[in-house]
Amino acid sequence: MPENIDEVGAELRRAAVRLYSRFRSERVEGEVSEEALLVLITLDKQGGMSLSDLAAAAKVTLGSISQTVRRLEQLAYITKSRDTEDRRKVVFALTEQGQQASTASRRHRQDWLNARLGELTAAERADLLRIAPLLLRIADS
Repeated sequence: MPENIDEVGAELRRAAVRLYSRFRSERVEGEVSEEALLVLITLDKQGGMSLSDLAAAAKVTLGSISQTVRRLEQLAYITKSRDTEDRRKVVFALTEQGQQASTASRRHRQDWLNARLGELTAAERADLLRIAPLLLRIADS
């Protein structure tokens, strides 16, 4: 069992990268790009947002998020309107079609992960449940 920090870090990075890559590869047919999906999910969870708020949430530039938002508008997954309190501000919101795409993608990935978790023993699942808060603490620090 690795005990020094370098070994623990290397194993954790390897596992996180492989899991993230595998999770991203689980896609619903016709699903939008990963960045576009992040926009849909963010809007689904948080409601209407400005372009700069979406860029901050996605940790990308305004130029990058602008292209993504434009594609989502063309697909009729999101709409834009003026903020009711500050008419200078543009707010983006999900359409029903965008909400369905977001839900379908999340459900597909959740089903994939649940199936993999179902292949583990109860003790292994308990280990993951015990370790998850530690991983979140590392991610949030």
